[in-house]
Amino acid sequence: MIPSTKPMREVQQLQALLGMARELIQADDAPAALALAGRAMIELAGADSALLLVRGEASESVGFDHTGMSRGVGGNHRLYPLALERLGSGGTFMPAARTMIVGVPTREAMAVLAAHWQDEAGPATWDERRRVLETILALSAATLGRIAMLGSLEGLVSVQYEQMADSARLHADELARRDQAESETRALSLTDVLTGLNNRRGFFTQAEHLFRLARRKREACAVIYADVDELKLVNDRLGHEAGDHLIQDAAALLRESLRGTDVLARLGGDEFVAFALDESQPGAILTRLQDNLRAFNLMQERPYRLSISIGAVRCDPDGEATLLDYVQQADRAMYLHKRRCLH
Repeated sequence: MIPSTKPMREVQQLQALLGMARELIQADDAPAALALAGRAMIELAGADSALLLVRGEASESVGFDHTGMSRGVGGNHRLYPLALERLGSGGTFMPAARTMIVGVPTREAMAVLAAHWQDEAGPATWDERRRVLETILALSAATLGRIAMLGSLEGLVSVQYEQMADSARLHADELARRDQAESETRALSLTDVLTGLNNRRGFFTQAEHLFRLARRKREACAVIYADVDELKLVNDRLGHEAGDHLIQDAAALLRESLRGTDVLARLGGDEFVAFALDESQPGAILTRLQDNLRAFNLMQERPYRLSISIGAVRCDPDGEATLLDYVQQADRAMYLHKRRCLH
């Protein structure tokens, strides 16, 4: 079975945006930040021209051509009247054919980004362009605000960037969490931000393919369900930052205990799931995990002890159970393991 290219494109876009965010963190002047934003608009959104407009005593505007190059344009850019109209109102607006305008914050926008395309496109493509533009604008605005606070914007932005940057950073954080309840399109992300592992959708996208392949070839495979013990206690006693470190340590230890071909995901909170192809004896994985746990805790590099409850089930290549059925069976096995340990 050939996997859909859409989830892969989503992953590639997410990776590119994360790369842009890392580069923006290192940018120390406005031209460098604008160059990154222009490149992203061309490479990720495919825009033919764009305009960034910032609210201030006099609205500052920067135009981008089809190569992503930027220059100050004042009110001469053809997108300027449309962008100026959206300042203060925010949201997403399509005032003309093949033109889109986004603003941050979503209410009383302090900055807007207007983009134009030469080609026609369907609703799905426009929705993808909207998400990419919103992310580019939020990241760029936050960076320009930081630079403005250091006094190195050289007249391209006003002192009101500080307020805009605070709001933009909150918006960028909201995008990073990729709350599935916010929109179906953002739920297409395959990556868990905290650990870098697959999220639930990423797990089933990859593991379903391998599961069907194993069943077709009648090969052994297994599902492992893991739960980090005492996460709430660590959060309460040491703070949520320590709780995040606990989750990250558990993810790294699980990854180390599995093979590179195994599919590992964080389902959310303190729960993980893995699919191991050609694993007739899942006990071998559990043995490696216990050995790695002991080694981790002996190092005593953290103010907490890492403990993980595990449930594992072997998949029957001749059975009718689905991958989700085996995940639920492994979850129940993990719960029984946790209860035995507590008693």
